[in-house]
Amino acid sequence: MKKIVAIITPYKKNGKINWLGLTFLINFHIYNKTDKILMLGTTGESHVFNIRDFVNLILFIKKFYFKFLFSINQNNLKIIYYKYYLLKTNNINLVLLSLPYYVLPNKISIYNYFKKLKKFGIKTIFYNIPKRTGIYISFLLYNKLINKKYVFYIKNSFNNVKNSLILKNKKLFLLSGEDTNLYFCKKILYSGTISVYNNVFPKMFNNINNKFIYFVKQFNYDINPVLIKNLIKKIFSIKINFVLLFGIEKFFFTQSQI
Repeated sequence: MKKIVAIITPYKKNGKINWLGLTFLINFHIYNKTDKILMLGTTGESHVFNIRDFVNLILFIKKFYFKFLFSINQNNLKIIYYKYYLLKTNNINLVLLSLPYYVLPNKISIYNYFKKLKKFGIKTIFYNIPKRTGIYISFLLYNKLINKKYVFYIKNSFNNVKNSLILKNKKLFLLSGEDTNLYFCKKILYSGTISVYNNVFPKMFNNINNKFIYFVKQFNYDINPVLIKNLIKKIFSIKINFVLLFGIEKFFFTQSQI
C-alpha cells in the first residue's frame, strides 16, 4: 500500500511554527521512504491556519524535492477557492478535501461544490467521513462525481464491505481513512493509506500498525492524533538531545494547533 503521512506541524512555545523542527520531520520521512507528505492533515490544523501561515508553508516546502499535498477543511467557500488558487499557482496539484459542514445534504449542492473546484485544475481526494460531516454520499452521486472526473481519489472513513467493494469497482484510488480498519482495507485491496500513525515508525508502519492499535485499545485511548503527538514528542525529544550541535531545538505539538 502507498503510505501518505499526515505530518504533524511542530510549534514553538510562543505559538509560532517551528520551521527548523518541521525541516527535521520532513527529512525524517524522506529518509524513511514515505510516499507522500500531507500538510495540515491532522485534527485541528487546516481550519485554524491563517492565510499568511498557509502561504509561508507553501513557500517553505518548495525547497524539498518531494511530493506534497495539502488538506483543506473550511466552511468559508471564498477561503477554499483562494487556497485552491494559491496551491495551483505554486504547483501543488493534489488536495485532500472534506465537505463544508454547513452544506445541505442534497445532491445538487454537493455536485456544484465539486464542479466549481474542478475549474482550478487540481485533483481532489474526497475525504468521506460521515461521522464528522453528517453527510452520507449516495452511490448515484458518486457515479456522477467520478464520471465527470470531479473526484480522483477517496479517503474512505466509512469502511464497510458494501461501500468499499462498490467504490473499488469504480477503479478509483481508494485510500484508508481509519487506521483501526487498515487490516480490513488491505483485504479489500485499497490503494494506500493516509495516516497520522506513520509519523512514528514509517518504515515499519504496515507491519506494526495492527499490533500498535491493539495496544492502544487495551488502554482505552482515543484513536486520534493526540496520542501520536505526545508519543512523537517523546521520541524526537530523545533524538534531539543527540543533535543539538546542529541547532535543532525542542518543539511542541497541540491538538488544536492554535
